[in-house]
Amino acid sequence: MHEVEALIARSEPLAAGVRHLKRAVICPLVQNFSLLPITDALTGELASTAADASTPTTPLPYLLDGLHALALDISRRAPVAYVMTSYFGGHGRQDALAWDNGELRFSPSTNGYDQPWPHTPISQALRAIGVVADAGLDEFDTVGLGRHRKTHRWADSVA
Repeated sequence: MHEVEALIARSEPLAAGVRHLKRAVICPLVQNFSLLPITDALTGELASTAADASTPTTPLPYLLDGLHALALDISRRAPVAYVMTSYFGGHGRQDALAWDNGELRFSPSTNGYDQPWPHTPISQALRAIGVVADAGLDEFDTVGLGRHRKTHRWADSVA
């Protein structure tokens, strides 16, 4: 089972973008990137954050408005990716988005979005924000997204 939902961006801009959130936990990755796990506690905090009228419609139907607004805000500091996996017994899916300068740059409507390894949606989104794959790996494995198979385990790893 692999169920992870997170935002990934350069460490300093990500930390600056979530400084106002009490439930935010920053998990360091490689190449000066960090991961913000979208835990139940953080989702609750973001649910109370109303998106303003200028925030575009979320690019994924299940993406919380407050999370979308947060990603847009962080993207004004540095490119940011949203990643989501839902796998059980080798079956499932992944979704990914990437924003830069307040603009959506990668989404399911992007040509070539749904490709096999090493060009999976998450790897493409990570590539779009500047992750460089190590030799023989894709961007997903380079940043270590397989290290914790549940969102809450990412948060617990730095607590």
